[in-house]
Amino acid sequence: MLENKEKKFELIFRKHYKELHGYACRILGDGDIAEEAVQQVFFKLWERDWERDVQISLKAYLYRSIYNQSLNLMKRNKLKQRFEAYQIVHGTTQQDMPNSDMELRRQLRLALAQLPEKSRTVFEMSRFQELRYQEIADHLNVSLKTVEGHMTKVLKHLRIHLVDYLTILVLLFIDRS
Repeated sequence: MLENKEKKFELIFRKHYKELHGYACRILGDGDIAEEAVQQVFFKLWERDWERDVQISLKAYLYRSIYNQSLNLMKRNKLKQRFEAYQIVHGTTQQDMPNSDMELRRQLRLALAQLPEKSRTVFEMSRFQELRYQEIADHLNVSLKTVEGHMTKVLKHLRIHLVDYLTILVLLFIDRS
């Protein structure tokens, strides 16, 4: 069964890669970045149960995914450029980051500790265990709306309590991309 899935996936990859790469190149204007976008989309497709999850035509799904991934890469690049300009103006360097990273983690733990247990559990399952909201709802035997409500509450709480660490958060996300 797995071998069949691998063969199907390989056929899809070979059939669509070149045209998707060309599409991403037109959006991004750079062949290497376009290749990264296409690889990311195929990687995400492989991770999913794509034969069951993709409800529209696979080709339409792939093109929409390339479009979204390309926009995400452009946003990330723009954010990185803005941060580099910020570093130049304010004299912040990467060497300043390790202590800031540890302080951010400490502040995150403190902010999470202030939350009700259910909200904290939902957040940890979403962000640390990388579970989808529906998976969290199923695991905790609550509705999807309940999970969404907890996440809304947690994210609002974190925005308020970690506002001073926004620059560090931006750096951490850029470094991991």
